[in-house]
Amino acid sequence: MKMNRTLYFKELKRNRKNTLIWTSIVVAFTFLILSIYPSFSQMGDQMTELMSSLPEEYARALGMDEGTWSSIIGFYSTYYGIYITLLMGIFTASTGATIVGKEERDGTAEFLLTRPMTRSTIVTTKFLALGTLLAVVYSTQTFFAVLGMNVFGDNVLWRHFVTMHVHGFILVSFFTAAAVLFSSFLSPKLNYMGPVVGMIFGSFFLDAIAKATQQVSWLGYISPYHYLQLQAESGSLEVNWGSCIVLMILSLIMLKAGHARYLKRDIVG
Repeated sequence: MKMNRTLYFKELKRNRKNTLIWTSIVVAFTFLILSIYPSFSQMGDQMTELMSSLPEEYARALGMDEGTWSSIIGFYSTYYGIYITLLMGIFTASTGATIVGKEERDGTAEFLLTRPMTRSTIVTTKFLALGTLLAVVYSTQTFFAVLGMNVFGDNVLWRHFVTMHVHGFILVSFFTAAAVLFSSFLSPKLNYMGPVVGMIFGSFFLDAIAKATQQVSWLGYISPYHYLQLQAESGSLEVNWGSCIVLMILSLIMLKAGHARYLKRDIVG
């Protein structure tokens, strides 16, 4: 499979504004979370008492415990697992769902197909541009998270930080690949944002419900959140290599299936 450099940079340029907006939102939210940690850490006893007064099911659903307030990595991981991965997942998945069919929606697909490159090259190039956008957003957020950790915290458990971000990257990549495959079966003129957001939020809530309610704990097996721990509960966070490998393989399979589907799809526009 070949890549077309001109189309690759065109896709990056076309998506730069949206990428800048979403990256700014994620970075601002990251710094906001880390900046308020010192205030919460000074109220450690009060927050622990507040946590003990909450229903245990609620705390389990949100991945909170005493460790949430005792360290900056515990505090950050709670919000990282709930909000930051959701924001990045929505951006990359929605971009993945629309990037291949952009010309069909704009009515310029026939012009693109007259260029001296195969349809396989077009799809491959767009996938590579999508991967670059994902890497840009994720690496930028990670850089500012590291910066914020050094500014607002001390004694950071960097091993937990790396584990959390490895899991988060694989999870967001999985949602992106799922969105690519999903969109390959639908008309490019549809609005994919609703289904994409529903897929990501649905996965999160399935896992939260499974954690909170033992009677339906089996629901967690349906959600990819179940297999990759993002929150440092009780100070523990280890890389789940088995789940990482399985989800990465599934992501590659979905991308390959999406690629094959796009090659066979009737082009309109």
